[in-house]
Amino acid sequence: MTMFEPKRQHPAYILTVFLEQIKNVLIPLIILLISGGKGSMFQYLFAGVLIVFPVASAIIKWYRFTYYITEEEFRIRSGLFVIENTFIQKERIQSFSINAGFIQQLFNVVSVRIETAGGKKAEGILNAIPKEVALSLKNEVLSSKKKKVDSVVAEGNSVQAESFVDISLTIETRKLFLAGITSFEVGLAFAVLASLFSQIEDLLPHSIYVAIYNQIQSFTYMMFFIAFLGSLLLSLIFSTIRYILKFANFTVQRRENRIIITRGLLEKNEFTVSLKRIQGVVIKEGIIRQLFGYSTVYVEAVGMGDKQEQGRHVLHPFIKTKDVQLFLKNFLPTINYEDIANRAPKRARKTYYSRMLIIFLLIASGIVLLPFVHFWAYAIVLIGLLIAELGFRNAGYTLLDRTVIVQSGYFSRTTAILPKERIQVLIGEQSFLQRRVKLKTIYITILSSQYGHTYQVRHLDEKDVNRMIGWFSK
Repeated sequence: MTMFEPKRQHPAYILTVFLEQIKNVLIPLIILLISGGKGSMFQYLFAGVLIVFPVASAIIKWYRFTYYITEEEFRIRSGLFVIENTFIQKERIQSFSINAGFIQQLFNVVSVRIETAGGKKAEGILNAIPKEVALSLKNEVLSSKKKKVDSVVAEGNSVQAESFVDISLTIETRKLFLAGITSFEVGLAFAVLASLFSQIEDLLPHSIYVAIYNQIQSFTYMMFFIAFLGSLLLSLIFSTIRYILKFANFTVQRRENRIIITRGLLEKNEFTVSLKRIQGVVIKEGIIRQLFGYSTVYVEAVGMGDKQEQGRHVLHPFIKTKDVQLFLKNFLPTINYEDIANRAPKRARKTYYSRMLIIFLLIASGIVLLPFVHFWAYAIVLIGLLIAELGFRNAGYTLLDRTVIVQSGYFSRTTAILPKERIQVLIGEQSFLQRRVKLKTIYITILSSQYGHTYQVRHLDEKDVNRMIGWFSK
């Protein structure tokens, strides 16, 4: 069977679709089975329907799903009750991503996502095909696109030459461990633990739940504090392990006009980004990483991007900030990056402080109304002043010939490198209070992910913002 004949996916597709559907009804199914009267016929009948229907629909979807490639198109035929035919022109394909989750790795298959220029979602998704078939599809698409561009093509040459690897980089596991600890994703891990704890009443027998509840009621303030520290430590361990599993075996390569990013242990991902699709570069420095001089580098590209990273692609998860300029010069030579040269004027500090002071005074006033809370709650205003100072210190920009670099943030500092030709909208706004002290806020929007990203810097000098507007309008 050749690439031009219709193919079905690997039967592992049935399992992936079944698990995808069953997870939506897993909690109701568990509650249904462990609650209610024993031996209830309706209870078990309904539970059986919740299991049988996803299995049957997964089998039908697998049987009806076929795909093949022609000289000009990539075609997919799919559907459960209604058959849908998808035709994707090869020359419009901009991204071809190969991923392998835990289930796919068990069966030695991968999933493929195909995106086109201007698409707001993946136009083609193959959930379970052999890796060698996925690579053949990728080579077929890339080679046909290259033939469209090249003016001279050797006749009779049916074997495609391997792409030359310009440069590549692999991240060590030791660095990923440090990256996980300093990623400060404890809040996410804490939310997961809290979500699990909220379900404990439904999952545990009533007698055990009552015993745990009564034990917690007898806790002293010190015991609560120790429990909080223990939860914080558990969240830190959880977030670090999650980070290592996510970015394990991280490799970034530049091949000709493409950036290829591979990462993951339990779920292996491969992202291919055309240099022509890159709209900008983002450097993020969390509050912990700023202390040690490390940051994460992202690329903004047209298309779906990585949902876990707000539509961006991680180009380097953990790099010394001082080495970013050399790193970008090697992997993205068209991106010009220099340190921030212009900061917010000193008079802007008062504006930052005034805004945060009002916000935190309102918060403190609301907290004071709670029982057992005294006027010391107004001390949180000091936190607001700290945030204001960080916002003031992080605000700045650099204007180059064809690139603008803007920086902002509070606890987390974000630096966006935006080529002029990629900017969709550049706006300078001025409120009544800003007009009195001759300050403005700049908003810069680029086309990225599904809806684009907007970067802003508050309270810059009015002349600086006008200068950027004049630069963009030329």
